[in-house]
Amino acid sequence: MSHPVEARVQSRKYPFVNMHIADHSVLDTIEGRNICRNCNRSRKFFCYSCHIPVGELDKIFPRVELPIQIDIIKHKKEIDGKSTAVHAAVLAPDHVRIYTFPDIPDYSQMEGVVLIFPSATSLTVPQLFERNVQLKIDDNYGLPKGHHMGTMLRRRMDEVVGEVPGEPANKHYTYDNMPIRRAVFIDSTWPQSRSIYADERMRRLRTVVLQNRLSQFWRHQRGSPRWYLATIEAIHQFLLEVHVNAWGLNAAYRGLENLEITEGFHQLAEPLTLQASPDCVAREAPYNGQYDNMLYFFANMYDLIHKYYDHNELISYRRPI
Repeated sequence: MSHPVEARVQSRKYPFVNMHIADHSVLDTIEGRNICRNCNRSRKFFCYSCHIPVGELDKIFPRVELPIQIDIIKHKKEIDGKSTAVHAAVLAPDHVRIYTFPDIPDYSQMEGVVLIFPSATSLTVPQLFERNVQLKIDDNYGLPKGHHMGTMLRRRMDEVVGEVPGEPANKHYTYDNMPIRRAVFIDSTWPQSRSIYADERMRRLRTVVLQNRLSQFWRHQRGSPRWYLATIEAIHQFLLEVHVNAWGLNAAYRGLENLEITEGFHQLAEPLTLQASPDCVAREAPYNGQYDNMLYFFANMYDLIHKYYDHNELISYRRPI
């Protein structure tokens, strides 16, 4: 990183436009490093080992309230300083915990736990909320005959979604009666995640698959297409889907316009879009960016990377879709 890129070959859409992310330009003004109060290591903004802000920066960072608990299961070979998982723990400390596999909680004694992982029996978020959603899955997700989608996912899941005839689900949801109490995410490369999913404790969990969304992550993972999300992106997408299915989408919210989420999401969100004040961000109000600050550090680093490198020349953004 020596000289900022002065020219852009092609224009690009800024993915976070109109999202309700706190001003993170203050991070660019912070000089030097601070000592973590737990481990005494020198860190810039937060300690990626202890998952806490350093110095007095906890007074600057936004704090996000979530409707559920989130556990992140990290592969032991995943490099802490390069993972986006810690972003979630720093920004939502009351709701996020990170564990290193195989030291994970006993989920058999917990209710309402789901694993965010694609498998042949995965449900979508709308199905968890008892919406009559039909999935059209063609040709075994493009895999050769006999291969299992959960262990050899190599192409985009082009599910065509839509409501099927039936009684509409009119249940009123609150933080206390959500069909999901805890969501588990695996933080690793795709091959590593398959080894974690092979653990019997993980395979007992119901699996949930997210709607496709193009990743804005700048780090290239060999063999991965653009819709393999960074962990913090996946968490934001899941929270977005949960909130919209529980409490709807504010018609005034424009933060989704450049996120490049599959059309299926917008089809499902359309009947849940409600007229509400553009300033309303109550926790059980229609989605109006309540969890956008989960991308606070991610957006800042995205801006920094694009200050020095041409978007169109970064391998990560030239991956197949």
